[in-house]
Amino acid sequence: MPSVTQVRTNPVASQVPSNNPSSVTIQAGDSLSKIAARLGVPMQALVEANAAKYPSLATNPGSIKVGWKLNVPGAAPAAPTQGTQATATQGWGPGASGNTTVQQTGSVSRPNDFGNKLAAGGAQSIELRTRQHLDAIEKTGVGVYYGDHSSMKTMSQKERQEWAAQNAKPGATPNANFKESSCIGWAMENVGAAYAAAGKSARWSEIMATVTAKGSKGTDLAKELQKDGWQAVYWNPDAKKPNDGNPEHSFSATQVARGNGYYGIKIDATVQNYRPTEGGGTKQDLSGIDKLSKVPFFFGLAKGGMHTFVGRSGNVNEFHWNHMPDSKTAIEERPLKDWGWNSGVIMVPPGTWPTE
Repeated sequence: MPSVTQVRTNPVASQVPSNNPSSVTIQAGDSLSKIAARLGVPMQALVEANAAKYPSLATNPGSIKVGWKLNVPGAAPAAPTQGTQATATQGWGPGASGNTTVQQTGSVSRPNDFGNKLAAGGAQSIELRTRQHLDAIEKTGVGVYYGDHSSMKTMSQKERQEWAAQNAKPGATPNANFKESSCIGWAMENVGAAYAAAGKSARWSEIMATVTAKGSKGTDLAKELQKDGWQAVYWNPDAKKPNDGNPEHSFSATQVARGNGYYGIKIDATVQNYRPTEGGGTKQDLSGIDKLSKVPFFFGLAKGGMHTFVGRSGNVNEFHWNHMPDSKTAIEERPLKDWGWNSGVIMVPPGTWPTE
């Protein structure tokens, strides 16, 4: 994918005054409505301009904190960086038609309304669905999801009801209408929720049909997301000496470095060498991990799509396909920097990858 950052302009924000400061810092006693009134901008415009940076704004605009630095929509833009060129196109994704977008080359990253909504919706989906499963276990002893490689897969509905009754807490009545999932199923459920939050359910239906027809592979999902402006970030804890000894990881790092992409996915950025193998001589580099920690939501795949996951703020969130509904670890979350897999790609929503 070319080094192009897409920006979808906000039709509400475009109508607000242009003489405001580019950002404001929240002070004691402030509220989002007060700040919006003071600046003369719609409160929703403030939410959309800052949801990627502060995801809680999308679901709870009253959750602001002292010290937060909010971007002000409609403020007069800074002078463009030399070598930067902006051109207007039509669409919410590359080649699409509809709302006005701006494509910008160079090192300047600007807010992206579509990407912000995807990020906020995806992060919220992970939280709500994970909490739904764990809360059900806490309350009844039995959760919501089961893996498509668990014994629950072959049970009849009657057998599932009997299993639920046997594994429930005393006096509890669990819901036996469980949801089947897997690593790719969990990933697609959350990415689909992100598209719904961005108002693009129709586009998600197209993506689902395409990916499912090709066998529900993570690489195909990544390629579809890339069509919509998602950026591909190659990750590898030690590009020279993988700790599992598998040469695939160093080979894929070499291919990425040569500009050849990863399993047909064009790479826009890398997160590498953050966990060097002991004795391998690789110098640790945490700069990529630091950037990933600022991305509110992402989809990822490991080892050519053998495993898929979603994540938020630098943490991988994955589903284990062999777990039963009473498993508290069916859905697990941990920092990528500590995760055991050794190479792959993370797809980040448009405009959410930090740039200098």
